[in-house]
Amino acid sequence: MNIKSVFRLLKPYSRMIAAIIVYAVLISILAAVMPFINQRMLDRGLLAGNIQNVIYFVFLLLFMQCSDRILQYLQRRQEIRITNALGKDLKIKALSHGLKLKPHYFKEQSFYKTIGDALYDISSLMNVANNNSLIIFVILFKAIGAGIGLFLLDWRLAVFIIILLPLKAVVNILMRNRAEKLGKQLMEKNKNYNSWFSDILSGIMDIKLWNLQKQKCKEYAGHVESINKASQNLSLLMAKNTMFTSMLELLFTNALYILGAFLIAGDRLTFGELIAFISFAAYLFTPVNAVMDLRITLKQVKPSVDGLKKYFSLQEENYSSALEPAKQLSSIEFRDVSVIFQDRVILDHISFTIHRGEKAALVGENGSGKTTILNLLLRICEPTSGEILVDGTPLQEYNIEAYRRKFSVVPQDVHLFKGSVGDNITFGNGSPHFSDPHLSFCTEAIERLEQQYETPAGSDGKKLSGGERQKIALLRALYHQSDILILDEATASYDKESEQNFDSFIRDDQQFGFYFLVTHRKGSLHSVSRILRLSNGKIIENTYQNSTSQEGLS
Repeated sequence: MNIKSVFRLLKPYSRMIAAIIVYAVLISILAAVMPFINQRMLDRGLLAGNIQNVIYFVFLLLFMQCSDRILQYLQRRQEIRITNALGKDLKIKALSHGLKLKPHYFKEQSFYKTIGDALYDISSLMNVANNNSLIIFVILFKAIGAGIGLFLLDWRLAVFIIILLPLKAVVNILMRNRAEKLGKQLMEKNKNYNSWFSDILSGIMDIKLWNLQKQKCKEYAGHVESINKASQNLSLLMAKNTMFTSMLELLFTNALYILGAFLIAGDRLTFGELIAFISFAAYLFTPVNAVMDLRITLKQVKPSVDGLKKYFSLQEENYSSALEPAKQLSSIEFRDVSVIFQDRVILDHISFTIHRGEKAALVGENGSGKTTILNLLLRICEPTSGEILVDGTPLQEYNIEAYRRKFSVVPQDVHLFKGSVGDNITFGNGSPHFSDPHLSFCTEAIERLEQQYETPAGSDGKKLSGGERQKIALLRALYHQSDILILDEATASYDKESEQNFDSFIRDDQQFGFYFLVTHRKGSLHSVSRILRLSNGKIIENTYQNSTSQEGLS
């Protein structure tokens, strides 16, 4: 990453940057003029014993110094606004991109790990902004103004000071290379921690059941110590840089007194000019130091910038397509579809077609491929070979957002968001209301809750029983009525009576064009018109219920 990269990020904030440039020009003018005011106050006031001149130049100098501080405040205000806006835009962009990523990325690492790493990289990038990199215009203009003023005071002293800059640059180059290495180490430590913490979040109950608290606390301490050590090394590097550059400045500043003494003795410099020069040499040192520190910071965050570029290069699902499915779909076809994951065959060249109006049950032992078929249909995963056609069109050609609107889903593991039961059914779009008497086994379960639809669900629905969560999920699927209903072991936590009511509902319901039911319960099979039986990733039975017709196997 270089300064040009920073400027590209700041392009949307060009008006604010323009204001900072204006402030920078004004500050540079003040930086060039103030040494002369200080020199005249000394030579024509203090040394000449002219109190009136002292008062005049002091007030003039005070006015210019206050103006300088006000301008610096104004530019800092703009910088803060840019930093906040840039950070917000990057974080929103990162989350939006993460939510649109192809699902297979989350098989390699969790969503928390993926987005957590990206947000860490953004935070590192924001450190550049917080280290005054956004006022680079002010820094450079102030250095130019200070340089002009010092040259006009005495070019010989100015040349002597300029010699310091290459020495600072050598120290800076050494520090930059070390900063990039340490920055990469810190990034790796933080991302390892994100991966560990993601594992903790998903395994909290196992930690309790197996009494792993002490072990996990010890692991946590190790991660914290590792991150602290890497952070400490970076901080110490910056402290060393400050120490070495300050020592160089002290060496040259004190040498100015010796050189100035010779010039005063030869009547080539006044005492006021020497004192003013030394006093305002910091106007040159400070901007130069800021630029040097910025170069180190840019090297420090380079690994994070590379990580962020890699993150944004991850492929999103098809949100850009203008092709949308028909309002009412006619057919769904799996054509010679296989799924292989880590050398394991999940589905083995399966083919079948489901037509509108059919209610299909997918049955078979655990691991036979039932849920994988649903995930393929929902585009949660992709086939290794073969294709899936919806109304004769490969489903990957459809706009993914419009395509998924065709589905209402009750998954195996129901997730409820933090909020009320009603919020989890409607997602804030209206109030839940169900008049179908066939759904009474669901609605009555909610009405028995103390606050009914206003009952807090808790984190991931932990305040509710498994059966209640599944009934809420079914109501949610029905409330957001679409064209295809997916039910993946939707009754696993039901009692016997609820199971029977569910079977009756599925048998009689006609709200959807397609029904896909994954179940281990034989009783549910009487409610469907089609049975697809799977074993070891293959379809071994493909039959119609209450019909003499049967689709041949491919």
